[in-house]
Amino acid sequence: MSNVNIPSNYMGGVPQQSLAAPSEDGKIDRAYLSSIRAILKIGCMLFCFISFICLVTTLQCLSNHTFLASVCWLVIIMQSLIVISFVFRLKDKFQGVDFELLDFFATVHDAIYLLIASSVTIHYCKNPGQIGGGVMGIFACLLIAGDAVVIFLARRDEHINNSNNNTPR
Repeated sequence: MSNVNIPSNYMGGVPQQSLAAPSEDGKIDRAYLSSIRAILKIGCMLFCFISFICLVTTLQCLSNHTFLASVCWLVIIMQSLIVISFVFRLKDKFQGVDFELLDFFATVHDAIYLLIASSVTIHYCKNPGQIGGGVMGIFACLLIAGDAVVIFLARRDEHINNSNNNTPR
């Protein structure tokens, strides 16, 4: 190992502890958790979980409910990863990745998947629990579509503000 790869503040494996109070620039973004985007994502995940519970506790219906159940879990996993990436400020650590654009496309993708799977489940399954799961999937789709609109409008306003600041006067 060469000297170039060793940072200058290397202390030979001794952990450094700070006695000062935690700074405002911590590792966790608490403001994101109370933003409208996080609230919409968490609401969508809750509706997906309710939809999943409604689907797996009823009788089978030609495996159409399995499609929505798997889509619900995929949406929960994807949206959880997006929330974690924003809460732990990974966009500051990985400058080359546009997390806002990734969030937008993942959200639109999840909304389309939920809409298709919920519609198929409502149309083909006649059990009340499965229809309830499909309706909860539609509610989750509406929440996540609202999140996509919020992301789009925020990016559009950011782009308009940046272009107005770059114009010569």
